[in-house]
Amino acid sequence: MADYDPKFVDPGHGNSRAAWISIIVMLVAVAAGTLFFFLDMPALVWASAGLLLVGVLLWPILARAGYGLQDH
Repeated sequence: MADYDPKFVDPGHGNSRAAWISIIVMLVAVAAGTLFFFLDMPALVWASAGLLLVGVLLWPILARAGYGLQDH
């Protein structure tokens, strides 16, 4: 049987604390923005858009802080 590198077979695909926290923040932002759009609250829709940007920025910040994908 040939030797293989497990990282090549399963690179993780965002399976880290940084990725999960970032995605959860972005999901909450989209859900809240949708609700506020439906309720006609434009200021809170824009606040949700800002929270979405925070979620996008969290991923690389948390990854550099040590919460990214770790080697096995």
